[in-house]
Amino acid sequence: MNATLRGLAPAALVALLAGCSTTKPAVTQPAPVAAPECPGPAWTCFQSGPCPFAEFKGSICAVGTADQIASYSLGMEAAKTRARREMAAVIQTKVDGFTRVVQDSVSKSGAGEESIQKVGDLSQSIVERSLNGVSVPKTWYNTQTRVYFAIAVLDSDTLVNALKGLKEAKGLADATKLEIDRRADGVVNDWQSELARKNGEQPAAATGAPGAKQ
Repeated sequence: MNATLRGLAPAALVALLAGCSTTKPAVTQPAPVAAPECPGPAWTCFQSGPCPFAEFKGSICAVGTADQIASYSLGMEAAKTRARREMAAVIQTKVDGFTRVVQDSVSKSGAGEESIQKVGDLSQSIVERSLNGVSVPKTWYNTQTRVYFAIAVLDSDTLVNALKGLKEAKGLADATKLEIDRRADGVVNDWQSELARKNGEQPAAATGAPGAKQ
C-alpha cells in the first residue's frame, strides 16, 4: 500500500475501496402481477365454457348462483338448477352452430331437402342426450354475501359423441358422414385452444375465503 493510501483514515479507505469495486449491485426483478383474487374457490368466478381448472380438464363448465334465499337447502338447489340451465344454453348454442354447418355441407353435397330437415330434427335429441351427462360435482356458499354457487360439468366426449349422432339422418353420403365425424372431433380441439387462452386469465388454484362453507 503506498503512502497516500496509508495516510487515509480507515473510514475513508473503506469508502475508496468500495467505490473502486467492480461488483455490480443485484438487480431487483419486478414482482409478477398477481391474478385478481376470487372471494371463494376459483370456479365461482367463472361463468361458462371450456373449464380452465385442472380438476375438470377436458370438460365444459357452467356456474349457477342464487341469493336472497334463507333456506340453505333451497338456495343450493336453486344454484344447481341455474347451473344446469346455463349448461343447457351453452350446449344449445354449440349444437345449433354445428347443425348449421352440417346442413350447409349436406346441401352442397346434393342431398335432398328431407336429409337436411332430418339433420335439424336430430339436433334437439343431441342436446337432450348431452344434458343427460351433466353433473353438479361442487357447490359453495359464501357466508359473508349469502350467495350460493354450483358448478355443472359435462365431459366434452359426451357432446362430441352426441354430435356424431347426426350421421343417423337418412340419405347422407358416406363422405358426409366422415365429415360429421371430423367436424365433431374438431370441436374438442377448439375447446382445447380456448381453454389454453383462458388458463392465462383464471386463478391458478382454487382458494377459500374465511368464513366460507363448502
